[in-house]
Amino acid sequence: MKKLLLFGVFLGTLAAVTPAHAQSDKPVWVNLGGSVTVPSGEVGDRFGTGGAFNFGVIFQPLSSPAGFQVEYQYHKLAGKETTIPTVDPFVDVVTGSALIESHHDMHAINFNGLFQPSGDASVKPYGIGGFGITYRTVSLTTPDVGFTTWCDPYWYVCYPVAVEVDQIIGDRSSWDPSFNVGAGVTFRMGDSAQFYVEARWQYVWGPEFTDRDGATQNANSQYFPITFGFRF
Repeated sequence: MKKLLLFGVFLGTLAAVTPAHAQSDKPVWVNLGGSVTVPSGEVGDRFGTGGAFNFGVIFQPLSSPAGFQVEYQYHKLAGKETTIPTVDPFVDVVTGSALIESHHDMHAINFNGLFQPSGDASVKPYGIGGFGITYRTVSLTTPDVGFTTWCDPYWYVCYPVAVEVDQIIGDRSSWDPSFNVGAGVTFRMGDSAQFYVEARWQYVWGPEFTDRDGATQNANSQYFPITFGFRF
């Protein structure tokens, strides 16, 4: 339901701002693309490279170097198998281990500024950046049982006292603010279409957790999507 709500907000925003008629110098572009998404830093230790697609609307006449983009993204990252220690719940002694399998999805709505030289050149570089909101979901499964005191903010899990491993498995999610900045190049394809290649750095602020030692850990994350797509 939350995913549908997020996508509905995006479609409603587009409906509110899209003009009824395009002008002669084509001020409105629709972009569709596919990406390879590389997680970086600590989130990259939990999840592997994944794929993504994006859909957006760009408002930028050919005569203007500045534009505005409303964009929806979906990213799916492969999880990595991780072994966590299991403990005796009464004496807090490690008794073995449990295998955790994870998956990571992201839905994002971004509101970006776009800067590209005006005119109708065949090849044009551009810069892009802005803020948005990201809905992240982590799914955890395990074939094992036992007790653990595991704390991992990137799984949205933090148990400073012993709990059953079954309490760790399942789906968890969070709505988080985000920022992105990047650059790309467009290649003209006729009078009304472009092919583009783009790379971005996306930063997502995540929730905070307090571990058993009283230290604060957060789920702030970095991702690098490399996108190939079309504008028309």
